[in-house]
Amino acid sequence: MRLQILEAKGGSSQLGSRMQKGLRVQQGTFYVQSVFENMQREYNKAVDAGNSSAEIKALGNTSEAFRNYSGNIEFRKVQQKFQTGSSLKPTFDVTNYTIGKITL
Repeated sequence: MRLQILEAKGGSSQLGSRMQKGLRVQQGTFYVQSVFENMQREYNKAVDAGNSSAEIKALGNTSEAFRNYSGNIEFRKVQQKFQTGSSLKPTFDVTNYTIGKITL
């Protein structure tokens, strides 16, 4: 099994960032740790509130897959850039990153 995270960007969009334990982390790095922690927090809140919807069950399954995964997490940025003005190129670029193992 492989765990891949795909980030689609259009035009001139750049990778985003967020704070993780007092540090700013960019997508394609340990940013995924922050995303996982947020997913887990929201899942726990929903379950505690009695929400057992299909969406919450799917979130729980995704969290479980992250927690049980022991390999390197792969990240791919897929970007369709502009060719001229606001028209997009008919092709796209893929940039591969290996985030490695993280502590979940």
